[in-house]
Amino acid sequence: MKKCKYCQAEIAKTAKTCPKCGGKLGIPGWAKILILIVIIFGCIVGCVGSCSNAVDDAVKETKNSYKDKNGKTKFKINESFENKKEKITMTEVNTNFTDYNEYLGPKDGNKIIAVKFEVENISSENDELYVSSLEFNGYADGVAVDQYLYAADQYNDITATVGKGKKTVGYVLYEVPTNAQKITIEYNANFWTDGTAIEFIVQE
Repeated sequence: MKKCKYCQAEIAKTAKTCPKCGGKLGIPGWAKILILIVIIFGCIVGCVGSCSNAVDDAVKETKNSYKDKNGKTKFKINESFENKKEKITMTEVNTNFTDYNEYLGPKDGNKIIAVKFEVENISSENDELYVSSLEFNGYADGVAVDQYLYAADQYNDITATVGKGKKTVGYVLYEVPTNAQKITIEYNANFWTDGTAIEFIVQE
């Protein structure tokens, strides 16, 4: 039994209407508030989950757009790395480069290598592609080496801002040990979201 909230008469617990006064006995106010809170909380949790999934999907899509279209990570001369934004080809390799400033030559036991790249903006969205030689990192037998900056003028640096459908052609030079066996150049297509670099094989 329970009491009618209007006339205080004893009535059945399951009664929807008081048989004494005719008052309608709906859900208590506190119960309505509780139900409303539960519904709002459920909506918030659902929205957060959806937003989180949307962000995860966007990050994944961004990462994938920077990966090679064929899934390759290693490239030799005249092989092209290509994603949705750029196409990069190592077109020339000189492992015994001598056309450098005679007063600023390599240290004893070292030599200069010159590698020519062609970078094309193939994006359907971005009007400009910024290319920097600083994005190309040289390694000799797995050890990082310094870029060499004092070559003759015709060995122009690859750094450029490239318009859609256009390309830049230039060199990246490094000072490496003369006895280095394996020489590679790593390039990270997206520094901010993907730490996996592709590798151009200069010498192996």
